[in-house]
Amino acid sequence: MYINESNMRFGPFSESDCFRIEESQTYQEIRQGVKIAEFALIRPKSDSNPVSLWIVEAKSSSPRPNTQPNFREFIEEIQVKLTNTLNLTLATCLKRHKTWQELPESFQKLDWTNIRFVLILVIQGHDEAWLPELKDALKYALQSTRQIWGGSVKSEVLVLTSGEFEGR
Repeated sequence: MYINESNMRFGPFSESDCFRIEESQTYQEIRQGVKIAEFALIRPKSDSNPVSLWIVEAKSSSPRPNTQPNFREFIEEIQVKLTNTLNLTLATCLKRHKTWQELPESFQKLDWTNIRFVLILVIQGHDEAWLPELKDALKYALQSTRQIWGGSVKSEVLVLTSGEFEGR
């Protein structure tokens, strides 16, 4: 399956590993006032990492780090979307919503005990020189979320260009 979002194409992904949460019935039932990212993705274990849950937010652009308050507002919006998506995905996996059966197979069968959470912002055609400052700001904004879910060992924040995401 492929996902088209913010002038980017993500995939291919196995349908059993990708949850289009933004289009899910679960989200449709609670969407009033709840901002959410594009999709959640289960990534297999690798040599250096356990099985991971990727939460992906896509943007066609971002403000420059030195443009306040736009940059701060942008970071806050992304932080809210990534956190809400992580929370809603896990709440659905825990069957807190009657629509839990819409979850892809991998999400339903996974042992969530040792899952690594990766919160990802992908920006179309972004100036790579701005990425470190953007990543630092987003990492700081997501610090409490990361601490709640096990700190840096169990979670990661990535800010990538669309080309960098394709290589993962």
